Amino acid sequence: MKDYQLHGLSFLAWMYNNGMNCILGDEMGLGKTLQTLSLFAYVHEHSKGSHDPHLVICPLSVLPSWLSEAARWVPGLRTLRFHGQHSERARLKEGVRSGEIQFDICVTTYEAYVAEDSWFKAHRWTYCVLDEGHRIKNADTTVATKLQGLGSLFRLLLTGTPVQNNLVELWGLLHWLYPAVFTGASAARFRSAFDLGRGAYDLRLIKAAEALLATLMLRRTKAVVEASVPPREETTVWVPMTEAQRFWTYRLLTRMDAVDLESIFEKHEWKKLMNLLMQLRKVCDHPYLLKDVGPEPFSLGEHIVASSSKLILLDKLLTDLLPKGERVLIFSLNSMLDLLEDFMALRRIRYARLDGSTTRPRRALDIRLVRLRFPEEPYDVFLISTKAGGLGINLTKASTVIMFDSDWNPQNDLQAIARAHRIGQTKTVKVYRLICRGSVEDQMLDRIRRKLFLSVKVMCSDSAPGNDEKNSQLKMGELMDILRKGSSALSGVDNGLNLARFLNAPIAEILDESRDRDESRSAAVKQREGGSLGDADQKLVDDAEAEERKLLMGVAQVQSRLFEGKVINREAKNSEIAEEWRQLQKRSRTDRIIRVDGMEMIADYMGPEVSSVASKPVVKRQRKKFESEDWCIHCRDGGELVLCSSCPRVFHVRCNGLTKADLKRPQLMCPQHNCVSCDRSTTDAGGMLYRCQTCPQAFCEDCLSPGDLDAVGETLPEFLLLGYGETASAYYIRCHDCHELWDHDPKHWHAWQRELQRAQRRLDKMFAADL
Repeated sequence: MKDYQLHGLSFLAWMYNNGMNCILGDEMGLGKTLQTLSLFAYVHEHSKGSHDPHLVICPLSVLPSWLSEAARWVPGLRTLRFHGQHSERARLKEGVRSGEIQFDICVTTYEAYVAEDSWFKAHRWTYCVLDEGHRIKNADTTVATKLQGLGSLFRLLLTGTPVQNNLVELWGLLHWLYPAVFTGASAARFRSAFDLGRGAYDLRLIKAAEALLATLMLRRTKAVVEASVPPREETTVWVPMTEAQRFWTYRLLTRMDAVDLESIFEKHEWKKLMNLLMQLRKVCDHPYLLKDVGPEPFSLGEHIVASSSKLILLDKLLTDLLPKGERVLIFSLNSMLDLLEDFMALRRIRYARLDGSTTRPRRALDIRLVRLRFPEEPYDVFLISTKAGGLGINLTKASTVIMFDSDWNPQNDLQAIARAHRIGQTKTVKVYRLICRGSVEDQMLDRIRRKLFLSVKVMCSDSAPGNDEKNSQLKMGELMDILRKGSSALSGVDNGLNLARFLNAPIAEILDESRDRDESRSAAVKQREGGSLGDADQKLVDDAEAEERKLLMGVAQVQSRLFEGKVINREAKNSEIAEEWRQLQKRSRTDRIIRVDGMEMIADYMGPEVSSVASKPVVKRQRKKFESEDWCIHCRDGGELVLCSSCPRVFHVRCNGLTKADLKRPQLMCPQHNCVSCDRSTTDAGGMLYRCQTCPQAFCEDCLSPGDLDAVGETLPEFLLLGYGETASAYYIRCHDCHELWDHDPKHWHAWQRELQRAQRRLDKMFAADL
């Protein structure tokens, strides 16, 4: 363990010995998991007599990480993974009840806890640990409510972002730690102490909250304690809207009549306002995210890229980065990930996707493929949902992070960036945040920086004694960084690249232009300081306090109804607006400048027109019935064979150990649909098994041999020849047992090589014939 991690263990042990619940609030990527496991080991070694097991509740994405870290650092403590379908959870509960399953640490997910909260409450725990504990910041959610009343001697919150949007969320964390102290009646004080909606700011209570957290929480950042992690470079890349984005923004704002505008902005109908705002944010990513806007029938083409300035910028970035061997993480909204997948297919870029719908085994596999060393890297780009994929996973092989859009909660973005910028990273992590200049997401930055400001003011950077001077300097540095990244919409000056220059400029010129904009803001802040940040410390503090009050005086609003100073009353459906855009594209063939209600659009930059030729109606085809193999999966011999009902595998009755009663079943499956070690089915194993290409065995993620993975892929060439393609329930490997056999008798491997080469040649010929 590193020195600061030993200090973290000392803090946790001190709180344990004094009977206090606490927060380990280290910045993401500093090893909170290891420090927690070391606390469990400390309790195990120093407690007298027997003690109750520990409970760890974490997001699904880090469940495998907790298990692997526990096996690595505390092998003497028995670990139970409590997760799976209802039948799997029932099996685990019965095993615990009967005494067949015994454990010292139980690791589960928030979803599994909510489903089985009565079972967890029926047991007593020494420590209950909430990883990514800010999940309970809203005390009214189901998970926060069900976590109340859990019988544990101690409670520990792990979070790199304890303060996010307001102080009432901090109250939610304190309410779980000390429910008898921070009762429901005290929530109102926290709520009124920092309210952006009313412009309220209670400095006295905020300072009291800071002092309280200094006692209950240990907070360190990478900049202070972990010199081995290179610094990150963050660049906000300002891009102009394409003509398509300008058109859709204009039409969304002007299709509403005066009555609608009055009801929204005067009667404060925030639901309608937020709906409009969300649509405008989608346009900033891509107009096709709106309903009925994409061409029908939809087909891959350059129109996907040309319609979004962010995709144009992404195209330029990846063209520059991927040939250099860089691995790239792209974070965005769930809906935008679908279009990003289309873009990856158009550019033939190898990618993996991680979002809330990704199964547990698939998550673990993709992360393992990204982390491990292979002769050829399986993925160049990792597409990740900002909220679902930004929790706890370690992807340090990537050194470039692209924030395709920004979240209302800035801590979600920081969590996402920390997937690459953490312990184990050896390169400088470059972060590119894409913002459409002058748009509503540009104006969002003002509110976002206020939330970051609250986080910096309330949290202590390091609770260690003797670091007061270092704390002050670090917090001031973070504060000035937040002020420097203010909203360009507030400056009233727009001197960025126009669309024509943007389309033709190399990526280096675009990035330099964006850096200049940030540097000019930094210079303006320094000018107001009256000197550099290194001198006039007292003046720096005074001016920062003045800036603090200036930031928090007014009500932060995002102006979404004004665009280029015009509002024209008009109503239209999305499909009608889309048709209007298609007609404008046709007009651009002859007219050099197109005018829409006085708004000028340049024909040269309106993007390629999508073909409107009617195509044959798409008939939803049933899944083609695949053919079966010719040889038994066990003995590789022919004869009278039984066909697997779910895949091309076949087998002999005697080889598979079937009885006459078994043969009467309507469906028979080969052994690759159950784990060879624990006999769990694909469903009970989480939805996916690792199936061996060269033997009858299949493994769940728990029973798969650790270490290097001889990965084959999503499907097999010999299966493609039989009409059986990819399936979400299988990933193909060559297992360790097969490798041991080949090491002992190489002729078996040579025979397999010849068979696999023949299958690949036949597949290549089939693809060539199709072309």
